[in-house]
Amino acid sequence: MSDKVRVAMIGAGGMANAVHYPSLASFEDVEIAAICELDPERLQTTADRYGVKGRYLSQRFDDYREMVREVNPDAVYAIGHPNIMYPIWQWLLENGRNLYVEKPMGTSAHQARSLAHLAEKHGCITQVSFQRRSCPMVMQLHAECLKRGPITHAVCEFYKCMQTPYLEARDHMMDDGVHAIDTLRWMCGGEVVEIQSIARRIGVPDINFFTVMLRFDNGATGVLLNSWTSGRRIFRVQMHAPEICAEAEHEGKGALYADGDTKGVWYDTRDVAGSDQLHVYGGFQNKNREFIDAVKGIGRTSSPFSDAVKTMEVADKILAQDLLRS
Repeated sequence: MSDKVRVAMIGAGGMANAVHYPSLASFEDVEIAAICELDPERLQTTADRYGVKGRYLSQRFDDYREMVREVNPDAVYAIGHPNIMYPIWQWLLENGRNLYVEKPMGTSAHQARSLAHLAEKHGCITQVSFQRRSCPMVMQLHAECLKRGPITHAVCEFYKCMQTPYLEARDHMMDDGVHAIDTLRWMCGGEVVEIQSIARRIGVPDINFFTVMLRFDNGATGVLLNSWTSGRRIFRVQMHAPEICAEAEHEGKGALYADGDTKGVWYDTRDVAGSDQLHVYGGFQNKNREFIDAVKGIGRTSSPFSDAVKTMEVADKILAQDLLRS
């Protein structure tokens, strides 16, 4: 490998441009070597912005394969909807390519298990962009709680104002729910050994409300509250350890309370991250940095496919519990 990690990008859509391209461009040891994109305007605009020479306009099913063969990158980012990207991810893993993807890791636990199997079989370094594990402020609050002892219980709330039928190829659980599940898994640690859930359909034919309790093998308890019928968007967490607790909104403020104090020590997510850019304070830059370092042989990713599949399995089990009740 040269001094720079050479990355090929499949996709130049809104999410990729909002957080992944700027994250990679901030690293001096990364070269965005090529982009493959369906839309010609997005391809040229993104390539111009980041000075990318390799430009592949996708007009056939396998144009991304041509890019990978010609560029021979050290790693590939394939960012897009899982129902579209799954066969691309599959081909990349079968050809031994280190791979970064957005959540969710497929549309089902079956797809997730298949991808994890291929990654292990072909020795691929992988990362799923569960970036809420990597938000600088929440990481700091988590570390402060752990100084007092293990997390006894944690709460993750994810609300949106979207009370309309959700007709995508994936459901709400596999779209947003996996983010909340993964954040709980990270906060609590250990492995999920018991799931108790309630799911509802409020004004729509699809499930748009979940309340879940997760019990972990280390004794921690996680509480999940997800609703797409609320009045506004909220992503909020609590972490509790012996005589200390933290409350935080990843994109806003957080507070640490200890020993009966009610005022708390307050943190601002932008101040802790040292930036007002979403890709930095939101945790995306950290997540990308983990992946690049792992490709260089420095450390491991925190959300490899082998771990992310566990989040997908919990999501599928919650859906299965609702199905069995109906």
